[in-house]
Amino acid sequence: MKHSSDSQQGVSTEAIQASFNQHLRQGMTRKAALHLTIKQQVTAGELCYQAKLPPSRVLAAQLAISRDTVELTYGQLEAEGYIARVVGRGSFVSYQQDTLIGRELLAVDHMGHALLVERELSAHGRSLLIAAHAPHTRRSGSLTPSMPDLRLFPIDSWLQLERQAVRQGAERLLGYADPQGLVELREEIIEYLRRERGVKASAEQVIVVTSSQQALSLCTQVLFNPGDRVFVEEPGYQGAKKLVQSAGLIAQPIGVDQSGMDIDTLVQTKEGGRGVYITPSHHYPLGYSLSIERRLKLLAWAQREKAWIIEDDYDSEFNYNGLTTASLQGLDQYQRTLYIGTFSKSLFPGLRIGFLIVPPQLIPPMVAAKQFQDGYTSALPQMTLFKFINDDFYAEHLRNMRKIYQARLEILHTAVHQYLATWTQPRLPQGGLQLVCPLADAATERQLILAAAAQGMKVYGLIDFYTHPPGEGALVFGFAAYNPDEIVNFIKKLSSIFSTLPESI
Repeated sequence: MKHSSDSQQGVSTEAIQASFNQHLRQGMTRKAALHLTIKQQVTAGELCYQAKLPPSRVLAAQLAISRDTVELTYGQLEAEGYIARVVGRGSFVSYQQDTLIGRELLAVDHMGHALLVERELSAHGRSLLIAAHAPHTRRSGSLTPSMPDLRLFPIDSWLQLERQAVRQGAERLLGYADPQGLVELREEIIEYLRRERGVKASAEQVIVVTSSQQALSLCTQVLFNPGDRVFVEEPGYQGAKKLVQSAGLIAQPIGVDQSGMDIDTLVQTKEGGRGVYITPSHHYPLGYSLSIERRLKLLAWAQREKAWIIEDDYDSEFNYNGLTTASLQGLDQYQRTLYIGTFSKSLFPGLRIGFLIVPPQLIPPMVAAKQFQDGYTSALPQMTLFKFINDDFYAEHLRNMRKIYQARLEILHTAVHQYLATWTQPRLPQGGLQLVCPLADAATERQLILAAAAQGMKVYGLIDFYTHPPGEGALVFGFAAYNPDEIVNFIKKLSSIFSTLPESI
């Protein structure tokens, strides 16, 4: 990699500090603020291609943060493709893009036309920009959590059903569709959920959406006002936390233990709350299930406070012990629970179909919100999905994937115990698409992640799921999207990298 003379002069820390301090004032953590600052300045062109970033020691001193925070941020930026790190030379901007995006979006383009700057955005626009986050979508050089194996999807069967759908109803499927979704698909969804998840609802209560993110977005629009407090799991799904924040709501973290979210802490929070976002059947990423005592206590709280429970049942299809936990919605006699599901994990993310099940009184406002947001979900993939479920392709695909994913989980678990036993000895979970490997502490997690990043490998840790830096540490490995050789080779390579580090467990 060649570096220009301008690059070798490096970037002044003052160019980073102002934006970093602004993000801190907006309530972001130090790591999140630094990550967003550099990413925005790189994509905006403020930190130009091949520019040399300040050494971690220098930047840490200037920003009054730990050097570990800077190193971890640099490692994340490298894994995302924004910077490159050259041993003995430093860190350099490696991102190139013609279109300027980011915080300043910036002064002028090559024609001299003024471009948008942050102060011209609305308050909501700024909140969206601040809340933007990098999703876990990387496949190569990583064992990314919660990704399905798209190579095993029966695409030929899907395309055959799609052609059948077009031949049988082209005019209906190629035109405008019902904002609530095709009634055939809604009936199939609710029949499946009644049988498999204990959901108690009718097809009229189902709204077909493009994703779980859209379902949650509809909830934030219809149920809450800016400034309302919504409780979220800590650790938990960062996409949900960021979406809640982008709506102008307060995402209040509540701790999680082996019985799920700490409902006593939620109930006792003095400020109160208008809602809670929760993954009760299979916590993401730790895998715990909310105990029945806590479920009943949460439902009673929601009824008493007239609050809403948003239940995300993101991967309930993948339980490997033959036992499934009934949905929270099915226990709710008060009609305070909204249930979110998606086909992104069980089929493929590019399908862009999920569903939201709402109490009867919320059907009209939710459908209206969906209609104003994007009109409707495309009818052709809905009909294809209906046929896929109705013709038993869905059940067959799930059976196949459960067997394959369970075998891959066991391979990963064995490989970790064989090659990384010095650092971690994880328990074998009963479900899900990721393996959580506890470490001695958060410092050990940072040490291992940085060591892997230095060799071009992306490793996820608990810090990726926390709002605030945790005291505990763990590595989080996905396995569903990777074949046995890919899994074992990745863990063996990590073992060789970690072998040069001081041992700990």
